[in-house]
Amino acid sequence: MEQGIFIIDMATCTGCQTCRIACHDRADSADGIEPLRIETEEAGLYPTPSLAYRVVHCYHCAEPSCAAVCPVAAISQDAAGWVLIDAAACTGCGACADACPFHAITLADEGIAVKCDGCHDEVARGWEPTCVRACPMRALHFEIPPAEVPKNRIADPCFDGQGIEPRVVYLRWRRDETAGPATQRREGAKG
Repeated sequence: MEQGIFIIDMATCTGCQTCRIACHDRADSADGIEPLRIETEEAGLYPTPSLAYRVVHCYHCAEPSCAAVCPVAAISQDAAGWVLIDAAACTGCGACADACPFHAITLADEGIAVKCDGCHDEVARGWEPTCVRACPMRALHFEIPPAEVPKNRIADPCFDGQGIEPRVVYLRWRRDETAGPATQRREGAKG
């Protein structure tokens, strides 16, 4: 079975938080528990500073380090590649949260590990994940198989997959991965 991949276009994302709120609502998470978060990345100096947003959630890695360290096998990977937590089996030891290099797992107040489930039930119905459907800028995608990278984008060279094959590709502007659309237009006008 071919597995989907999350495509996150950092050149388009405005950091509006809509995906985070939609994910929080769908997961019915307690306050302070966020299966999806948005990190802010600032770079450059005046007159060409840049601001980018990185949407972070469980990437449902091909070799999930969280599942490998769980002492009670509460984390498993299904046939479609989704990395899932069995809340009834979880003892709340936190080994999975410590092992995840992307900090995608948190412990709820009751001590149960919580993370993005990829909206696997919705994807099985032919829908896109909630965060993808909610994005007003269409910066988030879930594709089976992944589409080609647009000509004006590159895969983010700063993202380190940690050797566990996360199912995500972050995209940045092709010309200068720290420059945003305004800088791209100014540079294009010069030539």
